[in-house]
Amino acid sequence: MSKLRKLFTNTEVFNAIDSTKNDRQAAAQLSTIGRGEISKQLMRYWRRQLTEITKKNGEPLNGSGSLDRKIRNEEITLRNRTINDDDRTCKSKENNRRILIIPDQHAPYHHQDALEFLIAVAAKIKPTRVVNLGDETDGHALSMHDSDPSLDSAGVELSKAREFIGAMERIFPVMDICHSNHGSLVYRRAFKSGIPAEYIKSYREILFPSGKGQGWEWKDKHRITLPNGEDVIFQHQSAGDTLNNAGHERASIVEGHEHGKFEIQYRSSTTALYWSLISGCLIDPKALAFAYGKLFPKKPLLGCSVIIDSIPRLIPMELDERGRWTGKLNGL
Repeated sequence: MSKLRKLFTNTEVFNAIDSTKNDRQAAAQLSTIGRGEISKQLMRYWRRQLTEITKKNGEPLNGSGSLDRKIRNEEITLRNRTINDDDRTCKSKENNRRILIIPDQHAPYHHQDALEFLIAVAAKIKPTRVVNLGDETDGHALSMHDSDPSLDSAGVELSKAREFIGAMERIFPVMDICHSNHGSLVYRRAFKSGIPAEYIKSYREILFPSGKGQGWEWKDKHRITLPNGEDVIFQHQSAGDTLNNAGHERASIVEGHEHGKFEIQYRSSTTALYWSLISGCLIDPKALAFAYGKLFPKKPLLGCSVIIDSIPRLIPMELDERGRWTGKLNGL
């Protein structure tokens, strides 16, 4: 690498950096000189050389020993996943007047009319905020339980899930998503297997390999204040009774996770009125991924929910005899 660097003067490298927009273009420009093929990664390293090596009379010195030592020291510093990995990277305005709430989708085992249904609801209420309660992907092949061998492998499953997620991101480019037991399967698997965080990509990198999803943000809980001044917490699931948790948090709570519940419950005290909303799901009940529930008495209830002017509502997704959405929007 040092021999290749000596084939180019500092001035030539400077000119390539100053006259192009990024390392890829700068590398291509240097390569056209004809002294060697320069990669984007090598160009990035040379840029650091010219930036960090001590200057003498305004001209950077040749030599890279100190920078090499710095890079080696950086390599032994382990990266830990933090909540900031999943923050949105674009600006958004908070407006909680009309909130669309999307429950468990479990892509690619989502209902085939889920997107059409959500588009219709959004066209009706014109949401100012969109919250996804989690389990946006299923991860059946990564499950801690036995996986059905008739279903797709983990790679194929992810590829299909990305199609749904990509389509949803084009419709809802800004979204708050809740960490969830299925959505986080890759991290849970890695933790159980002793795989450190530096081997694992972020949600955004996994779901949007082309670099989209900058307006999506994942958190354990999203706590917001409604126009009436009351707080509401969005999370994937509760430990224990949801209404009791709402009283403890002094805020209403919206959850997913329980596919067979689609309900709003109210409770009051001498000082407050609060509620819990369990938002059903948008899965394909016939998918093999949900065969484990065939004997459950509570079957999946499809729909979504909204909070309009601080009032929660359930929007059922009614199906016909073929299992397809009827096109009706009852509850709005």
